[in-house]
Amino acid sequence: MLDEVLLLTNGPGELSTWVPPVLSRLRQAMPEARIELFLIRDQFAAGTEQAKAKELHLDAISTRTGLIHRLVSGKTRGRGAVLMLGGAPRDAVLLARATGYPAFSYTFDPKAYHPALRAVLVDSERTREGLRLRGFDPTRVAVVGNLVVDAMNDAASGPPVEADVLLLAGSRPFAARYLLGFLLAAAEQMAARRPGLKFAWVRSRLLPDAVVEEALNGGLVREIGGVGARREGSCLRTDGGLEVALLDEPQRYAAMRSAALAVTIPGTNTLELALARLPSLVLLPLHKPELLPLEGVLHWLFMLPGGKPLKQAFLRRFVERIPHLALPNQWLGEQVFPEMRGVFSPAEVAAQGLELLSPARAQQIRARLERLEAQPGADNLVAYVLANCQAAR
Repeated sequence: MLDEVLLLTNGPGELSTWVPPVLSRLRQAMPEARIELFLIRDQFAAGTEQAKAKELHLDAISTRTGLIHRLVSGKTRGRGAVLMLGGAPRDAVLLARATGYPAFSYTFDPKAYHPALRAVLVDSERTREGLRLRGFDPTRVAVVGNLVVDAMNDAASGPPVEADVLLLAGSRPFAARYLLGFLLAAAEQMAARRPGLKFAWVRSRLLPDAVVEEALNGGLVREIGGVGARREGSCLRTDGGLEVALLDEPQRYAAMRSAALAVTIPGTNTLELALARLPSLVLLPLHKPELLPLEGVLHWLFMLPGGKPLKQAFLRRFVERIPHLALPNQWLGEQVFPEMRGVFSPAEVAAQGLELLSPARAQQIRARLERLEAQPGADNLVAYVLANCQAAR
């Protein structure tokens, strides 16, 4: 067995859905092993990932500073493994070289590989084929399954949630500040046309309280049609008087299984919604595109003086060229979940949402989602890593 496993992750989605099922299987297989998680924050981080990670059964939690310290501290005498669960594979490779451990990476993205990885573990044959087409050695790619399925299966089955429409404003502060008030305005419009609809906002535990209060104030979104809200016990009361249930993050899977519609933004949550077979409307508002973070060096270049209008123009053109925003749409190659991108109003969102609530339209979406094949992957992933570390002795 291994003495140590070093996990790396970077995003809120991966921390919520990839890390917990893998960690639980590692603990079952190696109860005495030391497991450390490196949180490699980037421009997409919420800033509260460390607090969330403290809820997990880890021996240590480190940041990029801790990673750098480990890189310069030299090789260890024990046996271990490096496992990337979201982030740049080069970080896993650097850590492997520093410790002498083999490095593995799990991904949905065929672009996320490095030739020095011992193996790339993927969710599906689709991702394996993407890696092959990009020239990665197919003998070092293994289809293990989809960790999001494990996360959903492992979640405790709480009491049923009474909500027809779920509002998902994301776990990143830059999105929630603007999107929550916009979604609440769309909910008001839907309720005006369909009295009796029940709404719920699923709050991510990664959102700081200060961000939530700023979002509820609504000051940042009134110019684009958004509204504010105030807390009333376990509910929100919007400026227009609509009651919206306030759900904690652990309730999200129960809510997804019982609701009729979700209104959300792109991200891992679109896959969760698809696996729950919940018809969803995916939004990417571009009223303020300069607020969206970018991958790589472009993010920092556009922060230079004069970069704001350049970033606005770049993002609007870039988003237009993306075939599909939602993960299930990307995987199925068609717009199963309707998408709205660009500049639009809460009234337009409400109209689209109400259309998706029709039984015929909802059934059509659910039928197309049945083609989305996804199997649990955590047991296979851990078994693969342990077997390949054992073979390397």
